[in-house]
Amino acid sequence: MESGWIIKGLVPAPLNLIYTVCFCKDGATMETIKCQIVKWEDIEKWVDDVVEKIRKANYRPDVVIGLTRGGWIPARLICDELQVKSLYAVKTEHWGLTATKDGQAKIAQTLPVDVRDKNVLIVDDITDTGQSLSLAKDHVASFKPSALKTATLLHITHSTIVPDFYSVEVPKEEWTWFIFPWNFNEDIQSLVSKALNDVRAAEEIKEVLKKHCQITVDEKVIYNALLTLARKQ
Repeated sequence: MESGWIIKGLVPAPLNLIYTVCFCKDGATMETIKCQIVKWEDIEKWVDDVVEKIRKANYRPDVVIGLTRGGWIPARLICDELQVKSLYAVKTEHWGLTATKDGQAKIAQTLPVDVRDKNVLIVDDITDTGQSLSLAKDHVASFKPSALKTATLLHITHSTIVPDFYSVEVPKEEWTWFIFPWNFNEDIQSLVSKALNDVRAAEEIKEVLKKHCQITVDEKVIYNALLTLARKQ
C-alpha cells in the first residue's frame, strides 16, 4: 500500500452497523462541489422530452450514435422510442477528474461504419464544456451524412456547443456535477477519495459529502467505495 494511506478495521461487518473502515491521507479540506444524484425516473422523463422535441422538429434519424460512455444508454433509449435500429458508438475520453470543470477531450474510438447520405443523431448525456460533443460532431461530419443533429439530456449554458435537442438547461452560474446511474459508483469513489483529507469513517464521510457536495449517500455505498479504493492502493 502506498505511503500516506492507512486502512483500519477492514473486516466483514453487518450492514446495519457503523462501518469502521478508515483512511488517513494528507491533504487540504475538501472543496465545495455542487452535485446531484440523478434517478432513473429523471432519465426516463428527460428522454421522453428529447424524443418529443425530435418528433416536433420532424427529424427522422436513420442512424443514432451514442458517445461512450455517458451517451450510450440515453442513445439506446432514444433508439427504442424512435424505433431506430442502427445504433453505433463513438468514444470520447475526457482527461479530467470527477466534479471538475476542466480537462481535455479526444476521440478514442472512431465511427466504425459509413453514414454517408444518412440522417444522423449524435447523443450524449450532458454538454458541460462541450468538447466531447464538438469533437464527435466534427468527426461524424467528415463522413458526409445527409443531415447531422445532436441531442443531450442536459445542457449547461457555458458549453461551447448547444445541442439541437435537449431537455433541461442548466445556467452556468448553477454548474452542477450530475451523477448519472451509469457512472454512480465511479463518481462516488472519486468524491469519497476527495473527502479523505483526514481520518474518516464511513459515517463521517457521509456527513462530509452532505456538507460539501449536497448529496446523501448510503453508508453501504461509501463502505464499498472505501474497499474499492483500498484495493487500488
